[in-house]
Amino acid sequence: MARKNDNSMQISNGRDVLDQDRLSVFELSGHRFGLDILSAREVLPLPLFTALPNSGQIYQGVFNLRGEIFPLIDVSPVLGLPPKEQGPEDMVIILESSEPEFQVGMLVDRIDGLVSYAPSEVRLSRGLVEPSMEIFIKGVLVQQKSPILLLDLNNLFRTRQLLAHF
Repeated sequence: MARKNDNSMQISNGRDVLDQDRLSVFELSGHRFGLDILSAREVLPLPLFTALPNSGQIYQGVFNLRGEIFPLIDVSPVLGLPPKEQGPEDMVIILESSEPEFQVGMLVDRIDGLVSYAPSEVRLSRGLVEPSMEIFIKGVLVQQKSPILLLDLNNLFRTRQLLAHF
């Protein structure tokens, strides 16, 4: 990192660090999604979990993490994607929601890491994502590797499918 004369931090592309937002990026069903790093409490490999009978495609079960019980969810069907097939490399992101207030473990294919970006780099999702997914995407960050769909957790957590078990 380089320093400017006015003591503010600057990243290699010349923009101030304070002008940057950060995303936790993950893959799910061949798509790259990003969510604000403040929404993710932690990331862990898929833990042993207890399946919930008759809970549908979204709720996979519950797991214990250091004495706390979390529901394990697959958001693929909510996003209009095929249900996720579980594999040994799967990861779980512990997400916290303030409205409604709850915590869940979201099942994902893999974690791609953190990405910094300027809010001005985000494009509208209309026409860039499937119509069934649009309501859950705040915007699209187009980068060299592939687009990152910015997940709108507020809309996602307000869906009937997720609220049905809370």
